[in-house]
Amino acid sequence: MVYNFSRLYIGIILCFTLFLSYYFKLDYFILFFIFGATIFDLQKSKLLSHLNIALLFTISLSLILVSYLNLDLFFYINFFLIFLVFLTFVFKSYAGNLFPIIIIIFLYFLINLSVIDRDILYLCFVLSFLNDTSAYIFGNLIKGPLILPSISPKKTWSGTLISSIISMIIFYSLYSNFLFSLIIGISFFIGDVYFSYIKRLLNLKDFSNILRSHGGILDRLDSIFLIVIFFNIYLYFS
Repeated sequence: MVYNFSRLYIGIILCFTLFLSYYFKLDYFILFFIFGATIFDLQKSKLLSHLNIALLFTISLSLILVSYLNLDLFFYINFFLIFLVFLTFVFKSYAGNLFPIIIIIFLYFLINLSVIDRDILYLCFVLSFLNDTSAYIFGNLIKGPLILPSISPKKTWSGTLISSIISMIIFYSLYSNFLFSLIIGISFFIGDVYFSYIKRLLNLKDFSNILRSHGGILDRLDSIFLIVIFFNIYLYFS
């Protein structure tokens, strides 16, 4: 197996940055970086037209207002997000316009999760790194058939299953909830594939090169897309 040492170095730097952020409680620094890097990704991917910028600005202000006024619109925001994701499959030619809106709502859930329980926010990041790394290692070691070669040409059954099981075991050892642990384990794969699906529609290899061999920040956040949403729902109803 050939290791990409550039990818390894960037991964170590990202993990060290997360550790410092968690230890010194620099949550807003990390969120500010993610937000800025996300805007850079969207701009680099040519997904920020004048119409999209206006829509994103309006939606961002609306979400801030909802939070400030403490309006209980959580269910409707979730429904709206799911509806937008559904539309990217039905109206593929509009996926480039819908995806930035989906990302802004996802960032809202990310910020909301940091307010509700910062430990779970960092757990999402850690599990994401472990999931991606174990999928990469075991996928290259064991190889075997690909899952969805037309969407994610390097994702194997072996790497995906083993990484999902590892994530599920870690989460279950922490929270002793088998059903939710199973959902968490599978959701990494689904989020990753959904972002890969969007990139294929838009003819993109990566959203940007801001993280060098890791691509853009959205290429690193893809696997926690569903996880963050599910944790928001889980904590909201628990």
